[in-house]
Amino acid sequence: MNELLFTQPYRIRSYETGYDWKVTIPPLCNHLQDIASMHAERLGFGYADLHAMGCAWVLVRAFLRMDALPAFGEVVDVTTWPSGAGRTAATRDYEIRLDDRIVGRATSAWAIIDLESRKAVNAEEIMAKRKSPERDRALEFESRAVKRIREGEHRANVLARQGDEDVNRHVNSIRQVEFLLESCPVEWKETRQCVAADVQFRAECHAGEELVALCSPQDDGTARHALFRASDDREVARMQTWWQERK
Repeated sequence: MNELLFTQPYRIRSYETGYDWKVTIPPLCNHLQDIASMHAERLGFGYADLHAMGCAWVLVRAFLRMDALPAFGEVVDVTTWPSGAGRTAATRDYEIRLDDRIVGRATSAWAIIDLESRKAVNAEEIMAKRKSPERDRALEFESRAVKRIREGEHRANVLARQGDEDVNRHVNSIRQVEFLLESCPVEWKETRQCVAADVQFRAECHAGEELVALCSPQDDGTARHALFRASDDREVARMQTWWQERK
């Protein structure tokens, strides 16, 4: 058994689905974050290990692409593995299977921050003794960065709550994905499915802060998103999504 690969089943719950009983992108991202945490703990570089060093993992970018969206009650098997480490971030990949068929692929980049200074530390040094399996990448980022927008045809105001914060005492990254999707036009959500998302996290935000989500739909069936902090106009996150007509 290869300990560098880890598989965990996840049943799609009713509260994880959209209008058509198909799973939506944020719950899938939650599954990926969950299995990443479990596997890192098993390999000896999980949250507890880093906290003992005064550090923590933070997700800086994630790209998920689905070929099919599982439905309520179906069980998917998610497989993950560490896929590399550089000075600024370590990468982790994923495959999502339904009935032994790959229906989704994802990749993610994680930085390590010093909990006191809240600044990034050299991930390569901490990960130097960690190995990655001899395995093809599940997915690779299509660009060096997600395209930035400053204005959008659609806008939503969001207030971050205490329940949105995680163990690192900032708003959880998947909550930010949900905030980014708040500004999507209603007609898109009623007639289309979001089947892929590439999200880049730019700054921390905290409970009590007011945020502004922007969405700019494109002619090619994609949308560009941005999340800003209202108090200082600081960009918190940006995202590109891919949509298809509901079948």
